[in-house]
Amino acid sequence: MAASLTTPDQGPVLTQREFELFRRFIFTAAGIDLAPCKRALVQSRLAKRLRALNLTSYYGYWERINQPQNVQERQIAINLLSTNETYFFREAQHFSWLKQHAEQLHASRHQPLRVWSAACSTGEEAYSAAMVLAEQLGINERWRIYGTDINTRVIPFAQRAIYAVERAQHVPPHLWMRYFQRGHDEYAGKVRVRPELARKVSFSNLNLLTCSNFIEREFDVIFLRNVLIYFNEETKGQVLSQLCELLRPGGYLLVGHSEIIRQQDLPLVQEAPSRYRCQPQLFKDET
Repeated sequence: MAASLTTPDQGPVLTQREFELFRRFIFTAAGIDLAPCKRALVQSRLAKRLRALNLTSYYGYWERINQPQNVQERQIAINLLSTNETYFFREAQHFSWLKQHAEQLHASRHQPLRVWSAACSTGEEAYSAAMVLAEQLGINERWRIYGTDINTRVIPFAQRAIYAVERAQHVPPHLWMRYFQRGHDEYAGKVRVRPELARKVSFSNLNLLTCSNFIEREFDVIFLRNVLIYFNEETKGQVLSQLCELLRPGGYLLVGHSEIIRQQDLPLVQEAPSRYRCQPQLFKDET
């Protein structure tokens, strides 16, 4: 393949052929179906990496990440090409529902409540759920939050549990006062999730394409919000089928408010916009 086009001040230009190679790469690696209009986005996200490696073409970088020994660089490319957008109490209606649901479950059984933030990014969603459960059930009660993400860069950030104050602007004031510590000196303008709450949340890396390998299971609630929009229909079906296996019977899957699950062969029954209940026995009886 010929070298990439270049501009005098911006370095290599991502050609259409190179863009298609990276589209195929991220689809195979993470199931992300990049729209044809995302060529400029891919170029901007990878440009800094080309400079760091002194590469003169995007094709050269594609060759590098496809060498079997370059596992670390391949993960860096996945990190750069995956999107991480979140904030505390995003789509707040889900957390209002979680409060009510947790109270009902706690009153009716003795099993620990288990919640999974399946694309947790930098951790705000998981900690938001933890605040709700701590407030509703008590911080020392038997419940646990799990957060996973394919991006290896965001997990250490989530584990650190320190955020800019602006990221926490949607947290209800009473929860803000109870579960955050305000930073001073070099941490001025930042907040930290209180350690006693942070200990209730576990973070790890996980690729949703193979999430059936997740060691944790029997979840009461799975958050998978604003993720399905990046998958094509076939990949959605594959991921959702694995998620259903990890839900308790009667457990809930929460998706983004703009997302709809159309797959008819899954044991998911829509109870409200963006909220689905897993009812495997119901689907078995219908076959």
